[in-house]
Amino acid sequence: MKFITEKDVENNLRMKELMDILEDAFVEYGEGRADASPRDRLFTGSAFLNTMPAYIDKYGIAGLKTYVAGVNGAKFVVMFSLTEDPENFFVVEANRLGQMRTGALPGMVSRKLLKDHKSDVKFLLIGSGYQAETQLESMKIALDLDEAAVYSRTTAHAEEFAKKMREKLSMDIRVENNRENFRNYNVINSVTNAKDPVITEKNAPEYYHMNLIGANLLNRREVSSDVMRSSDLVIVEHMGQAMLESAEIQDVNGSEKLMELKDFIREGPIQSRRSVFKTMGIGLEDIVAGYLVVKNMGLI
Repeated sequence: MKFITEKDVENNLRMKELMDILEDAFVEYGEGRADASPRDRLFTGSAFLNTMPAYIDKYGIAGLKTYVAGVNGAKFVVMFSLTEDPENFFVVEANRLGQMRTGALPGMVSRKLLKDHKSDVKFLLIGSGYQAETQLESMKIALDLDEAAVYSRTTAHAEEFAKKMREKLSMDIRVENNRENFRNYNVINSVTNAKDPVITEKNAPEYYHMNLIGANLLNRREVSSDVMRSSDLVIVEHMGQAMLESAEIQDVNGSEKLMELKDFIREGPIQSRRSVFKTMGIGLEDIVAGYLVVKNMGLI
């Protein structure tokens, strides 16, 4: 068994590479050479044990992401074996890995969906916490951004975030203070813990692509039902998991506009004027991210 630390992940996981391997993983998933099960949550009485199993033949790995989350925080790890040599087993600390993977998915989807419209993008990031950093990093890479806006319920947090990320990413980042101005942007990433929608029909743009990252419990939502129903394309990673965990996706259950990411990747760019990608996270993404770290370390 080999133990991979947070420092190892930090030194060996790069956003562009991660976006590329995630796209490749969903190609394999769409061709039936990879699979993932929905997240399983087991309540212990004081915390939740979460498990997210997956495999992918191309890289010869099978494993899972697992974490215990409670009132005192959470601990994330990814574990996988080489399928041809199960004794070759890796345990990867996955706090930074999860942050990177969560950021990379919306970037990968936006890159494919908007590849012919990069020059028209007006990008807004809603949220200024830990996960927001990699959202902005991936969207900058995906869409060649040189400017963006950030909104937070607490303006001081948005200002602090903007200052930090200007220096880190060498781009112009301004603070958006007014929710009514959301309609002035056409690409929006929302990464919040909101229980009530931050985007509604009143402040949504006429045409848009939205990446929804924050809510994976049915009692939370970032976008209102009317916005979801007016969208003409809604993408999820895993239909079963999305129906279990997303109030937004339940809004469009049974609609022809709803499709899985593996099918979107396989079918190629789809013309859409109002699109939504709702990412919940599946184990396939985590094990290929862990594989990339270990590969870059020269261990496989």
